[in-house]
Amino acid sequence: MKHSITLYGFGYHYMRGEYTLEDVLKKTKKLGAQGFEIVAPQMVEGHPNPSEYWMESFKELYHKYDLEPVCYSIYIDSGKHKGRFLNEAERLTGTINEMEYAKKMGFSVVRSQDALLPKTMEKLLPYAQELGVHLAIELHGPYSPSTPIFQEYAELFEKKNSPHLGVVMDYSAFTSGPPATVLDQFPDDVCHKDLLHKIRKLFTTTEIPTEDLTKMILDEGGDEVDVLIAQQKIYTGLINEKMGTVYYRTHPDYDGFRRLLKWSKYMHGKYWHVDEDLNCDEINYPEFVKIMKEENYDGYIASEYEGSNFSMKYNDEDQLALHIQMLDKLWRK
Repeated sequence: MKHSITLYGFGYHYMRGEYTLEDVLKKTKKLGAQGFEIVAPQMVEGHPNPSEYWMESFKELYHKYDLEPVCYSIYIDSGKHKGRFLNEAERLTGTINEMEYAKKMGFSVVRSQDALLPKTMEKLLPYAQELGVHLAIELHGPYSPSTPIFQEYAELFEKKNSPHLGVVMDYSAFTSGPPATVLDQFPDDVCHKDLLHKIRKLFTTTEIPTEDLTKMILDEGGDEVDVLIAQQKIYTGLINEKMGTVYYRTHPDYDGFRRLLKWSKYMHGKYWHVDEDLNCDEINYPEFVKIMKEENYDGYIASEYEGSNFSMKYNDEDQLALHIQMLDKLWRK
């Protein structure tokens, strides 16, 4: 298994000025990753037009730690102009500009998002070919492989059959339930945590209706506070977040994942918590790694920790190390 780490996972500390760019590259190497991903608007100085001086300094940094620059992540800034979205010419020129800088900095994958649109992505294929980069669209929750826009992308990939177009699948699109840390924000005397963890596990691994789970809470000594927490944090997931991830319970799209693997050179191993026994409750990693092995996947998987969305109890470096260990253990099976 080829490991990458997205520097975005260090973003909380980086944005607070506690880590420098060199710090996060050094930590990435120490954790055992071969490659790394950078989110350009977050950490590229002068983005979208960094200076030659900055790019050379950046290249010196990652060479210093013997790291491979794998994925250069960009966005389509649809809200750039007041009162209108970007037109196609702006999406094209903006993405070409990003690809050119990614190439200069040594990246092989340029990740954009679905606002690029399939017809525009198709027009970018000659530029990706000329630059020798893989232009990929991120499949992120709440979307799934069966979402109409991603069916259009899949049709484009099939039609062009090019190594220069593809997808970055983010495991948020395959999440089965909330992480174990979803209850960390509540003081122990506010709710019956052991009971709610039992309900969380049942919600993630069974088809028991939520009405029956709620009845179970009350039958087993829970109260109305427990019911409210279950409804807001376990059953509905990230309902209040604009870009929240839905839960597919026992039905993540394994077949869709398998179909898209042939167009994937890089994926986001999104997660929110790995425990000391190398288990990740919210995503069925054993099944997805099994599919990757069956399909002879030889791309990178990036460990992408977003656990601070739920809990600040855990160190990001410790969590990244556990995720890499979990993946290696599953790959060896």
